[in-house]
Amino acid sequence: HIPGAINIPLGAVLPTWAGWILPYDNPTLIVLDDPADMPQVVTHLLRVGFDDVRGYLEGGMDTWENSGYESARLQTRSVHELKERLQSANGNKPFVLDVRTEGEWKGGHIAGAHHIHGGLLQERFHEVPKDRDIAVICGSGYRASIAASFLKREGYTSVANVLGGMSAHKAAGLPTSN
Repeated sequence: HIPGAINIPLGAVLPTWAGWILPYDNPTLIVLDDPADMPQVVTHLLRVGFDDVRGYLEGGMDTWENSGYESARLQTRSVHELKERLQSANGNKPFVLDVRTEGEWKGGHIAGAHHIHGGLLQERFHEVPKDRDIAVICGSGYRASIAASFLKREGYTSVANVLGGMSAHKAAGLPTSN
């Protein structure tokens, strides 16, 4: 990704997340894999008040990287990798940040995880340590990718999105706490 960018994947809830977390008074530049998606993205953004869409990066991240510009990467972890890291005896256990809703959290979460709803993360960065690996989890990985992009923009260096989120965690038969 482009350093400092906020990742909101294209999907039905793009306008909800954009309206909730993006500053409406900043111009917007869009990075797409497929330029055919541009009209849909712009429509979503316009419907929630983002009328200063300046354009999109033609050729997407491939063009960015091939032009020699700096790029960044977001690590990913499987639920099994996260389990192993949490059981590690070396004392370097990741800080698990659960960005789901209160109801989802109460329905079961990873023991020792810290709960901050994804839409409130920008107000609560102070609760997330910068000196530990951060594993961000949600229901499926969508909201965690958004939250992880905020953490990266805020200067957190070791951030990973947990692939499949709590859906994968539960499907793998891994334990949850209430």
